[in-house]
Amino acid sequence: MSTKSGRSAAASVLAVAVIQVVVFAITTAVWLGSTIFAGVACADHCDWVGAQHAGMIYYGIAALMFLCTAATALFAWRMEKDLTWAPLAASAGTVAGLIIALRLFQEAMAS
Repeated sequence: MSTKSGRSAAASVLAVAVIQVVVFAITTAVWLGSTIFAGVACADHCDWVGAQHAGMIYYGIAALMFLCTAATALFAWRMEKDLTWAPLAASAGTVAGLIIALRLFQEAMAS
């Protein structure tokens, strides 16, 4: 059974999640811009496995953050609580994931 306040709480979380989508688009552009041409200078001696793992870390963290936002929307709906801060925290998690992945990628390219 769904109440109006529960639907409103979930809708609020999903409305703020638009910011998370924008952050993901920007961080993905930064990731691609930082990595797509990076291997040209070190084609023979780069750690390509490490570079690939860095990309998986970035996209994995971003996917986890979206999953957390979806779970938060469901929780907000069920508990009728205002949890609009959660997509903002997930956005910060995506940015942190980008920073970690870029550092790992740079280390792989320096190997």
